[in-house]
Amino acid sequence: MIDPHTADSNSGGVFDTPTAGAFTPGALLSIRGVSKHFGGSVALKDVDLDIMPGEIHGLLGANGSGKSTIIKILAGFHEPDAGDFWIHGQQVNTPFGAGGLRHKGVGFVHQDLGQVPNASVLEHMVLDAQTENRGLTRINWRLERDRVQGLLDRYELDISLDAPIDALYPVQRALVAIVRAISSQEEYVQAGNAGATLLILDEPTVFLPKHEVDQLFVMMRRLKDQGSSVLFVSHDIDEVLTITDRVSVLRDGKNAGSRVTNDSTREQIVEMILGGRFEHISRTFTATDESAQLVLSTSGLKGHRAVDVSFDVRKGEVVGLTGLAGSGFEEITDLIYGSRKLEGGSILVYGADVRKPAPDSMMNRGVVLIPADRKGQGGALSLTVLENMALPSLSTQSKGWRIKWRQLRQRMASVCRELRVVPDNVDALFGNLSGGNQQKALMGKWLDQEPQLMLLNEPTQGVDIGARMDIFRLIRSAVDEKGMGVVCATSDYEQLVEIADRVLILSQGRIRGEIVGQEITKDALAAAIYAEEAA
Repeated sequence: MIDPHTADSNSGGVFDTPTAGAFTPGALLSIRGVSKHFGGSVALKDVDLDIMPGEIHGLLGANGSGKSTIIKILAGFHEPDAGDFWIHGQQVNTPFGAGGLRHKGVGFVHQDLGQVPNASVLEHMVLDAQTENRGLTRINWRLERDRVQGLLDRYELDISLDAPIDALYPVQRALVAIVRAISSQEEYVQAGNAGATLLILDEPTVFLPKHEVDQLFVMMRRLKDQGSSVLFVSHDIDEVLTITDRVSVLRDGKNAGSRVTNDSTREQIVEMILGGRFEHISRTFTATDESAQLVLSTSGLKGHRAVDVSFDVRKGEVVGLTGLAGSGFEEITDLIYGSRKLEGGSILVYGADVRKPAPDSMMNRGVVLIPADRKGQGGALSLTVLENMALPSLSTQSKGWRIKWRQLRQRMASVCRELRVVPDNVDALFGNLSGGNQQKALMGKWLDQEPQLMLLNEPTQGVDIGARMDIFRLIRSAVDEKGMGVVCATSDYEQLVEIADRVLILSQGRIRGEIVGQEITKDALAAAIYAEEAA
């Protein structure tokens, strides 16, 4: 048996590989030899994994490493080509069906949360339980209201039962999704089933600002204290080091190893993910050239959250915007680009007044936007990589009604190779690419246009560490070598440390502070942001 809290003294925190073909005694969940192919692509190959009772277990890996595939197998979305599964020491047979392993006390919170936007919190939780666990029966709404309110009270969630899901903050939606999963698990226990339950959280923090992640961690620790287990899937190594007892890593669909979290460093985890040492970008900060031409000048920008935002961006400069959720930094790039209504203020691009910003007019001025929602707004999932990347070039790469697809294919294939987009196939569906590769393709699409100003909104959200560094290099290269200006709005402090020349701190819709050059550190950003909120 593997003790989840004791490491092999000769392994520096690395666990022995689980015994092939046999479950680990005492494990809540044991997975052995799981493989999955999609056409000619290998998604998983002979993957083993153990989750022990009462532990928070991290699952890490680069985009395309197989994390989502293994979660979808457990949830019943995919059927494995091979592999064995044990719950509480009892073998369970595949296929698991549409409900996955829910009937065995395994709950799921997927990255997209699987919520109905216009349903109320109460309807969302009750109807889900009715259809999944009890069939279509008459609902006693008074009893259900008391039951759901009791769940929210137990986890100290001050959320109205009548609030529509789409009116909640992102962290509230995530917490409601977790409570919904917990509710399903409680029904499993109440039905007389023995043994701890397992909650699988697939990238639950990807759309949350850093300070709100702590609320999720409080709930995860409570579940652990109650004897349940959590499988926490994430790209954020710092989060995994903070909250987990153990961490397992997948690389190229295979086991890369497991470690005791307390005995592991960030660098060791990164090496497991990437298969070797990884060097950070080496930067030499220089003061902004005040004589450089102004690319962008904003004055008194006003939107839904923004009240009075004024700043400039010069050629060859990256200006970061950050703050707490709701501080207004999140909407600035959309206000400038015209994808969100500008309610007041002025915008100058190279000195020319943009009276009514709109995406088409801003593109004509050499301004492009990489939105936070790359799937909903950044790319068309049902089109190929080539079709997505070629869209801005269609007007210049066509003859009459005829599009020069041969030239476009060659050019976009070259861009993808340069950016290391995987798979190396521009005919692949954009929706089938991992998040990091989707983002690199979108970055390539716009960088190919050689823009004067790039607006970034959470550009590495849900992107693995290797792809993140590729994206950082792309940005800095275009800035340093071609003089492109950049506005980067993000709650990711590490990202700002890597690419920003200046960072503007927003609070209550206004710029309250500025950090420049080598003074930009994660600690300095956090201190400035929370100091402004406390003021």
